[in-house]
Amino acid sequence: MKEINNFLPKKEFLNIKNFFTSSWMPWFYNKNQTKSLKKDMSFFSYRFLDNKKITSDIYQIVKPIINKIKHKELLRVQANLTINRKKQTLSNFHVDWPIKHKVSIYYITTSNGFTLLDPKNKKKIKCEENKLVTFDGKTLHAAVSQTDKDQRIVLNINYK
Repeated sequence: MKEINNFLPKKEFLNIKNFFTSSWMPWFYNKNQTKSLKKDMSFFSYRFLDNKKITSDIYQIVKPIINKIKHKELLRVQANLTINRKKQTLSNFHVDWPIKHKVSIYYITTSNGFTLLDPKNKKKIKCEENKLVTFDGKTLHAAVSQTDKDQRIVLNINYK
């Protein structure tokens, strides 16, 4: 696992954050965060790229992040938004893809929500804006919602 703080220059980061927190960002409701049979928390998402194909006409907004990540092939690029539920809720532990890949999570907002890696060791990754975390895609991980801010926004990037 690798963490990089201040991943983008401040001006680039603020352009991205301002877009994601504006009313122009087209969020879509999802009943569950994972495909598990065990129900978990609802959230909002937006897919920029899916199954190796760009699916969005606003893909350029995430290009500064994508361009700094060393990858051979993008599998999926998805923004995730959780809202404040007044209590911290844990999603199911999961992997994003069944094949060998890497995961990078780019944190767009700061909150007391976090990401947990590995259900046994429970490595906690703080939700701090403009931070990129990268880990092996076989690592089970879970999202934990926030209680201190209205929104927790991340960009989830799966790639080879």
